[in-house]
Amino acid sequence: MILHAFAAVLIAALLAGCASTAPIVGGVSERRILVMIADPDIDRFDLRGARSGVYRQARTYSGTPERVARVLREVAADFRLKPVEGWPMQSLGIHCAVFEIEPDASLAAVIASLDEDERVESVQRMQQFEVQESGDHGTWDDPYLSLQRSLEDSGITRAHRWSTGRGVRIAVIDTGVDVEHPDLRGQTIDARNFISGGAGAPDRHGTAVAGVIASVAGNQRGIVGVAPGARLLALQACTQRNADGRGTCTSFSLARALDHAITAGSDVLNLSLGGPHDALLERLLGKAIERNIVVVAARGDDRANVMFPATLPGVIAVGGPGTPAEAGRLSAPGLEVLTLVPPDGYDFLSGSSIAAAHVSGIVALLLERDPALHASDIESLLVRTSRPVGRGGADNRMVVSACDALAELSSAIRCGADDRPERAASTAASPAR
Repeated sequence: MILHAFAAVLIAALLAGCASTAPIVGGVSERRILVMIADPDIDRFDLRGARSGVYRQARTYSGTPERVARVLREVAADFRLKPVEGWPMQSLGIHCAVFEIEPDASLAAVIASLDEDERVESVQRMQQFEVQESGDHGTWDDPYLSLQRSLEDSGITRAHRWSTGRGVRIAVIDTGVDVEHPDLRGQTIDARNFISGGAGAPDRHGTAVAGVIASVAGNQRGIVGVAPGARLLALQACTQRNADGRGTCTSFSLARALDHAITAGSDVLNLSLGGPHDALLERLLGKAIERNIVVVAARGDDRANVMFPATLPGVIAVGGPGTPAEAGRLSAPGLEVLTLVPPDGYDFLSGSSIAAAHVSGIVALLLERDPALHASDIESLLVRTSRPVGRGGADNRMVVSACDALAELSSAIRCGADDRPERAASTAASPAR
């Protein structure tokens, strides 16, 4: 492995300043910024096995990293910036470097000055995001009854007669996923940690989201996922903050995970998280949508305003319990849903994170039937085929119906009230779309 000058600078800075450098996740320093440098030859990088700030050089590489490293050293010196780490964003053709400004410097002034520097492609502040979950609900008195209700609410048990999401790749960008959970074993084709210095340990939130989407079917234990035939990319970009499942992420960790999801051939991106508008993440999500990757995001819990990235055009925004009902907005089961928790456990969870995971799974069911579907087609299809669920009156709400969406997609599918729920005969993997 060849270490380029920029990587060496970053590593030296980390080693020299580790005692005083604020952690990236769970306590983002307000003095940290992201500086992007353009590199038209960045697609020649080989990032297999690389860590943050460390690049492996391909034999045919033209030497541009040295130019980028020189520019970053000059920028750091000119603006009195402390290097922290960096990573090439191949899908955007840029190198993204994390710097920390001096304690007496104005963040806004530094960003404004860098924004006018012709050497800098773009610059922004480091921001923080949170996974969306409202906590635990329910008891273990009759767990399968509760599970049956949530699956029936969204027409999933009937939908499995025609589709299990076979061959569809879903990137779960979240906290760590317990890929060895008995109900997830074999479902993950790519598990990576994008948190600098993190151990990649499984967490409650990421495991719960992955469990809703792709828990194994037909293994005579536990639960069934919405899309048990789908395969997961478990991309850890957030850290669990405490036992209630809350977790935090940053612009940088999310950007690294998004860039990997785009270049690794994902079909669906599940983002059960939210935070402030972020320019770098918007660019990456735009690139994903441009490549016909379907992006599903949680709208947020008990909030009047939709949270980023659910606010972006082209992103399928999903609400759960407590989300204000609006015409044309998607809602999915997200209250007292039985799912997976580490190690080897099950629990009832609620929140728009769970609702978003339901929709990501339903998207996989649709993509198995028609791989050419676009996100806009899928969203309008789900809105049109949503069904009322509840006891009427104030309790009545519209939720997505997988079976009805599949029926509208294919005239061969019927979702009559007399249909008996059946589990799909096969959930084996097939090539991604």
